[in-house]
Amino acid sequence: MSRIVTVQSNFTSGEIDPKINARIDLQQYYNALETAQNVTIQPQGGIQRRDGSEYIAEISVSASSPKFKMIHFEFSVDDSYMLVMTEQKMHVFKNGAQITNINGSGNAFLAISALSNDYVDTLNFTQAADSLILTHPDMHPQFIQRGASDSTWTVTNLSFDYVPKFAYTLNIDEPQFTITPSDVTGNITFTASARTNDNGTAQAGTSTTITLKSATNYTSDDQCAGLHIEITAGTGSGQVRHITDYTASTKVATVYPAFTTTPDNTSQYKVSAFGQDSVDEYIVAKNGFGRARITEFVSDSVVKAITEIPFFDTDAMTSGNWELEYGYEDVWSDTRGWPRSCVFHEGRLFLGGSKSRPSTLWGSRVADFFNFDFGEQLDDAALEATLDTGKFNAIVDLYSGRNLQVFSTGGEFYIPQTLGDPITPSTLSVKEQTSNGVKPGIPVVNIDGSTLFVQRQGKTLSEFLFNDSVAGYVSTRISLLASHLLKTPSALAVRKATSTDEGDRVLIVNDDDGSIACFTLLRSEQIVAPSEWTTDGLYVEVGVDISDVYTVVKRTINSATKYYVERFVEGLNTDAAKHETVGGSTASVSSLTYLEGKTLDVLRDGVVESDKTVSSGAISFTTAATSSFEVGLPFTSTIKTLPFEGRLPSGPTRSFKKRILSITADLYETQALTIDGEAVTFDKDANDVITPYTGFKRKGSLLGYNKDATITITQSEPLDMTILSLDYEVSTGQ
Repeated sequence: MSRIVTVQSNFTSGEIDPKINARIDLQQYYNALETAQNVTIQPQGGIQRRDGSEYIAEISVSASSPKFKMIHFEFSVDDSYMLVMTEQKMHVFKNGAQITNINGSGNAFLAISALSNDYVDTLNFTQAADSLILTHPDMHPQFIQRGASDSTWTVTNLSFDYVPKFAYTLNIDEPQFTITPSDVTGNITFTASARTNDNGTAQAGTSTTITLKSATNYTSDDQCAGLHIEITAGTGSGQVRHITDYTASTKVATVYPAFTTTPDNTSQYKVSAFGQDSVDEYIVAKNGFGRARITEFVSDSVVKAITEIPFFDTDAMTSGNWELEYGYEDVWSDTRGWPRSCVFHEGRLFLGGSKSRPSTLWGSRVADFFNFDFGEQLDDAALEATLDTGKFNAIVDLYSGRNLQVFSTGGEFYIPQTLGDPITPSTLSVKEQTSNGVKPGIPVVNIDGSTLFVQRQGKTLSEFLFNDSVAGYVSTRISLLASHLLKTPSALAVRKATSTDEGDRVLIVNDDDGSIACFTLLRSEQIVAPSEWTTDGLYVEVGVDISDVYTVVKRTINSATKYYVERFVEGLNTDAAKHETVGGSTASVSSLTYLEGKTLDVLRDGVVESDKTVSSGAISFTTAATSSFEVGLPFTSTIKTLPFEGRLPSGPTRSFKKRILSITADLYETQALTIDGEAVTFDKDANDVITPYTGFKRKGSLLGYNKDATITITQSEPLDMTILSLDYEVSTGQ
């Protein structure tokens, strides 16, 4: 038998996938754990009990399966909020408290009638100054503004100055009349001549046709091509339509689009070269020199337009030498759907992936965020690009970093900018970099220039990072060694480190079991340390307000389902806690109806009292509190080491029988600890408060041989625990 003394000096690999338990060739194996539950890993290598949470408010819901979305909104240096979106409501939280009486309504929420429960969890959003924009492909974008105080908020449908057009049903005619441009480029006018007009009372009509008067001027089938017909009086008055076909023998004109109100023999009409519906139609010279979008109807024979391609000259364009393109309509509408994603980038508002055009990206005019007019395609004009790569790329998120990054269900893209030059219509190019695909509804986040995203199937957490050696972006799987912690992820947030005692934390909520996968990252040291958080209930949403981590938790209270907003607080060791600094003697705690019937951990003046069960919204202390108290739901921190591997010169010892003879834990300010089921003793002061201990605690001799030689450490008391390393002596042999 061999006797080996070894040390696990750090835990910077966190909990790793059970499928990697045989990879004793990896250095990460010797810094990893089989289980790391309700703990966080410090960048220095230690592992500590996670923070507990404080109860803030209950969210009342009406849906049987309510959805939630947490959005951080930073109004100023001193005013930062966590907004919680639910069905038709926005709840506002600041500094760990809910803002009530919104707009003097007496309600603790802002009503958002357009926000269906089905939209909430897949909302996308972006902020500029005092305004927040919410997007969803089935919802008109919502424009939210904070007013003069914490409780003053407004919401309206986002008003666009100009919506880009798209010909979902493109029609092209060769009008049988001559037009003349006033100039070759810029803002110009077109004047129609040599046309045949007509007016009178219709004989009859259907939803798509109108029978002109019997004495109409149109005696041949081609005379009406490209003309407009307006119902000027009678049934259907005010409607303007294109004539797409005409049969002279029956006087029947076919129109586009269909009439909203069917005309009849009382309908009076007029036929002309141009109509009110000419706006956003295109005049195109067939020789390839000239294309212009009609911007204003002036009269039956005159329209104004803006050129997209200059015309060759100002000569009259006769019938057969030009075309009229129509069928263009607003690319976003209740009929065609709305943008899925949004972001502000370099003076433009970018919108991506509408319901009807899921792979298209639009950028507004510079410093004119709600104007998407392409105009003459000058440098400050609006712009558009479609992700055409031979596969389906529905844009689900956008990120403004060193470049504009575009994330779709099919891959990850960016817009190159040479030497920091701005994005313009003439330089716009969207380049695919990697092809993982991104899961809709989970926002991309950024840490130190690395954009993190959850892969489309929800199996991996990846980073999208610019690599100078390849002059492009590459993707790396952050969760490669711990993908088992991702179980149908539904939400993601990042808490950036605020001190050297912590790393950046990526928090991912899992739908399968309501856990949170917490990845502690320190890029400079290449540390990726995952752990898992659980509670008496299910986490359903997570958000970060600067350094405060908020969560929505589904809890069962007296057989009823409740949804609570809670905030993780450093120094707390229970969940849904109520805690106070006491200024006098307090024998009980009331206002605990939100935990009615639950058995709570009790920490009174630093002393752990016996568990108490909430009755009639209150509990009583065994001894009155005089300085402080914390009461809340218990949770257990658990770590379990990987099977021991001694790395002997003679070879691996994985299959050998082993016995752990002793364990020495290097602790930092720890008050409670259980090693392999045996409680470690700690000193108490004169008031029975356990003194935080820093140094070594040893347990042994432990009995029993097995092939794993793992160590399990738990901490169920509402007290602090930090483990810096583990030394253990192992006896092993065949």
